[in-house]
Amino acid sequence: MLDPFVLRAVLGVFFAAFSAPISVIMLLRGVLYVTPEVSHAALGGAAVGVLIQAFLPGAADPFVFAIIFCVATSIFVSRMGKSSQQALGMMLSVSLAVSVTLYAITRSYMPMEKRVLVDSYLVSDPLLLSDMDVLSLAVASTVALTVTAIFYREFIYICFDMETAESFGLKTGLYDSLLFTVSAVTAAVVARTMGILLSVTLLIIPAAVSRLLARRVSMMLAVSFTVATLSGLGGVAVSLLYDVPTSGAIALVSIILFSASYLFKLFSKQ
Repeated sequence: MLDPFVLRAVLGVFFAAFSAPISVIMLLRGVLYVTPEVSHAALGGAAVGVLIQAFLPGAADPFVFAIIFCVATSIFVSRMGKSSQQALGMMLSVSLAVSVTLYAITRSYMPMEKRVLVDSYLVSDPLLLSDMDVLSLAVASTVALTVTAIFYREFIYICFDMETAESFGLKTGLYDSLLFTVSAVTAAVVARTMGILLSVTLLIIPAAVSRLLARRVSMMLAVSFTVATLSGLGGVAVSLLYDVPTSGAIALVSIILFSASYLFKLFSKQ
């Protein structure tokens, strides 16, 4: 039997690995960089949620507020940044600034014991996940993956040829917003599991590895999920063996897998 802490960590990284196929679609859409940046909105949302919970003990889990903030930020950025990549980058930077400012202001009004909870969104540890955390991650990840599976064809259409898809009557704006929403939910899940500072590893590296090793989209999705899962499980194992922070170990394993994939790709061309 696995220790309950280890079991929750394994389940947490498994649900976080669901973000990998969605990150691949964002990569094909040309906006992969948006996903890890949007995860920073979770910090502002969690801060607001923790502050509300401090004064209203029966309030919703701060993770709910983190998801709401990520989704709102993602939709705002996608809508306001439609005109150009420059506008998209500008709106993303403004949203990040607002989220960090909100975190800094609300944190100062929190009781000391609540500050620890909101700070855990910066650098988290899967070994410290509670049963409720795992349940929240499971629900959010499953919903995001299910929506992706249902609208997979529409997402692929807008990734490769949005103008043609629109000419065929596809509501590209609607599906684009839906894609950004799903990506935001997965970003919030990874941020809660690993912390915002290290969430970039599971939101970027598996998708990048899949781009190096696979040509077909279906294979890219499979490779990305495999890499994310191996990174998570390998990180937990390294953490237990060498007594190092779990999130850092997951990030290290991810980087090693990316380096190995890059070298394999490089030498296979020669």
